[in-house]
Amino acid sequence: MSKATPRKARHRQHPSNSGPRQQVHASDYESDTAYYMENRNMAPQAPSKTRSDMEVNLTVLRRYDPTIKSVLAIAANAVIYTIGQASAGWEKHGVEGTLFVCEQEPRADSSGQHLPQYCIFILNRRGMNNFVVDLARISNCEVVEELIVFQLEDGYTIDSNETEEGAQKAIGIWMHEDETRPRSANFTTIMGAWQEARTAGSAYLPTDDEGQGAPVAVAETPAPQNVGFVPGQQININDLFGNK
Repeated sequence: MSKATPRKARHRQHPSNSGPRQQVHASDYESDTAYYMENRNMAPQAPSKTRSDMEVNLTVLRRYDPTIKSVLAIAANAVIYTIGQASAGWEKHGVEGTLFVCEQEPRADSSGQHLPQYCIFILNRRGMNNFVVDLARISNCEVVEELIVFQLEDGYTIDSNETEEGAQKAIGIWMHEDETRPRSANFTTIMGAWQEARTAGSAYLPTDDEGQGAPVAVAETPAPQNVGFVPGQQININDLFGNK
């Protein structure tokens, strides 16, 4: 019997072996990014502009008072003092925080004249309500040692819950002595803003000849009085303002 001739093993062809092989390139991050940006046709973005501290301060203040247009001076820490009814001496009023001397948008009076406006704005960290003083409503202003003291116009109240009878007649503002911004420099700025606001307002008030009162007098250079700043010590408003 003859042996069967062995069959040759068939070679199986795999699809991966048919046709030319594709060459895989390693990814390069910089090249891929440049290609992506080029095909997207995107222009490079300009670096974002960092806002200055003054711009940030104005944004915050304008949330409370949109009329504020600029900040003239800043005191990092200020404290409000009022004359206590029982003690008749300086007492803390519950307001403490950063103080801003602000220029506001001019206001139009009854005759159509646009008058400059200035205010003192304190972001109060001792309570929910901030503290604002309209410098046009301050009848007199004096520097008393470490305080700048304001005499308020009749009928002008610093708290919404005050009655006219129990309203404060004077307030004092103490400011922390800052190396970059001395207390005296802030006092000078406040006095200048107050004088401009009062002078502008009095220029358009009717005179006695018209039967409606005299213009408001503004002292050119208010001088400090010999009344020391001692919390709790009895204070006489006439002594503060020299019987003016």
